[in-house]
Amino acid sequence: MRTIHEPARELEVEVEADVIVAGGGPAGVGAALAAAREGARTVLFERFGMLGGMWTAALVNPLFQQQNGWLVAELVQRLEAAGGWQKQDWFWTFNPEVLKGVLEETLAEAGVDFRYFTWCAAPVMDEHRVTGVITESKAGRRAALASIVIDATGDGDVAAGAGAEVAFGRSSDGLVQPATLMFQLDGVEGNHHPRDLYPALQEALAALGSDWQLPFGQVNYAPWIIAVPNHPAVVQATHIYEYNPLDPKSLTGAMVEGRRQARKLSRAFQAIPGWEQARLVNTASALGIRESRRVRGLYSLCLEDLQRGATFPDAVASCSFCVDIHAPDGNSANTPHHAPIKPYEIPYRCLVPKGVDGLLVCGRCISGTHEAHASYRVTGTCMAMGQAVGLAAANAVQQTIAPREVDGVWLRRALGERGYTFLAG
Repeated sequence: MRTIHEPARELEVEVEADVIVAGGGPAGVGAALAAAREGARTVLFERFGMLGGMWTAALVNPLFQQQNGWLVAELVQRLEAAGGWQKQDWFWTFNPEVLKGVLEETLAEAGVDFRYFTWCAAPVMDEHRVTGVITESKAGRRAALASIVIDATGDGDVAAGAGAEVAFGRSSDGLVQPATLMFQLDGVEGNHHPRDLYPALQEALAALGSDWQLPFGQVNYAPWIIAVPNHPAVVQATHIYEYNPLDPKSLTGAMVEGRRQARKLSRAFQAIPGWEQARLVNTASALGIRESRRVRGLYSLCLEDLQRGATFPDAVASCSFCVDIHAPDGNSANTPHHAPIKPYEIPYRCLVPKGVDGLLVCGRCISGTHEAHASYRVTGTCMAMGQAVGLAAANAVQQTIAPREVDGVWLRRALGERGYTFLAG
């Protein structure tokens, strides 16, 4: 491969803070709120023009594991007050446009300095310690410095750039779970469950003279039409297999394929009797990414931990969501989907990368196996992880210590004092 030499240059330091959060999705929002409310000067960088990440840019609904700490509960209360929260059959959905405003107001009230249209391109390093991030934006390449950096990118971008050990995909072949491009559908009332929708949609496709099959079996909650309050329904139906979530060319192909599937599915919905008015309104601005890098931490959650309902003295969050593996190769028969588990806890050590100081991770990129990750990756749990690392980061700043020196037992107790309920007393 041909290379060029990029000359060294001086960079303007655009901001100095106590805590920098890279990424404004569910985990990053939780981290920034928790840190700022503990008095830490907190700056959050987000690549999109909105907060919420998978919730807003990717239109991912419902909000699973919403009973997961005081910040998630506060978010639900604010959504409900704004008319953007609704109880469905056994789950809850939210209006993504309402959520954008709720998140901006909440972070602004907490004093978080959040900045859109900014990529965290690389970490600033002092030997093995992360001391900030290099940002890229329309303003150019700049530096932002902080005592603690929190990687909430979902892909572990900052951690990987800092040299942290990472895992990728399942152990057998390195494939990750497929992506889904959510889309909005108008002209359809209520929720429509996969067990009813799958055969009707297959018949409609056949009636259209298409040999195109739905890209999944009757698992993984798809195809699923999800009612959203005061908003067109969103559809979970597309699956894009064997792509690389870290490669822009592969992501481009996945996005194009997702839109192609959405258009074809929408035409098929219109062929279902009574659904002639169904209309594709919009496809999400971002792919729903289920899996990419997993950063190796001081502890790694595994399927056995989930199956035994593991509890930990340094627990920072709990989860009861199933092992929801969307088969990376499309072969559901060979995938341990919905493996039986018990409610389990996530230890602080999973959020502390091995071999790197000054850095914490939260969200789907924490330390765990491919199988365990398929459970804790859901958005309510990700926000709970964020509130934990935000509290830990603020404590590290106050005590002038490294994140790995934060007492996990103290952190668990501090989370409990703020309203978090753990599995074990």
